[in-house]
Amino acid sequence: MLAELLREAASGHSPVDDDPTRERILDAALAESALSGVDRLTVEDVVRRSGLGRMTVYRRFSKRDDLVRAMVLRETQRFLDAVAAGIARAPDSNAGVAEGFVAAVAYVRAHPLLSRVPAAAPGSVLEMDPEVLVMGREFIAAAIHRHGRGAPSRAERWVADALARLFLTYIAIPPNDPDPASEKELRRFATEVITPMIERVAAPAA
Repeated sequence: MLAELLREAASGHSPVDDDPTRERILDAALAESALSGVDRLTVEDVVRRSGLGRMTVYRRFSKRDDLVRAMVLRETQRFLDAVAAGIARAPDSNAGVAEGFVAAVAYVRAHPLLSRVPAAAPGSVLEMDPEVLVMGREFIAAAIHRHGRGAPSRAERWVADALARLFLTYIAIPPNDPDPASEKELRRFATEVITPMIERVAAPAA
């Protein structure tokens, strides 16, 4: 399911909804999931937390699966937007992936649900759909190769795979050094370790 939602969000096909009531419901779903976990989430929990009428919630999400899907898709889109913003802030193309990494780690640490993974379910990272890792690797490889011709090289794919796996371990088992709570330290790590890796393999501008 997660791989499908990531693909949908990354393709830009995720729905845009300006309905404030729907957003309030999804905010309640996120808060409830952060408290007790997605697996235990029920529509009734969301009704209670949102403060909305039962029929108001059920008119928009008659099934639990629809509610979870909408919440995950929205949060996935927010994550991708944060990473894209990080890449856009980079001073040059080779630093883009490093800035994206910093933005991704910062986003996860601030997220009410994802930030619970190290304490609540670190093993869930190892149990995720392998396609999620593949998609992350392809996203990073494309960012590394964005100024090159043709497909990413084998070396670019290797670096992308290493960075995707590194990010997942930062979610599940946060390091002591660099301090993931410090964007300054993360940026130094990214600048001194990630950017040189990319500069070594990145294709020259076409």
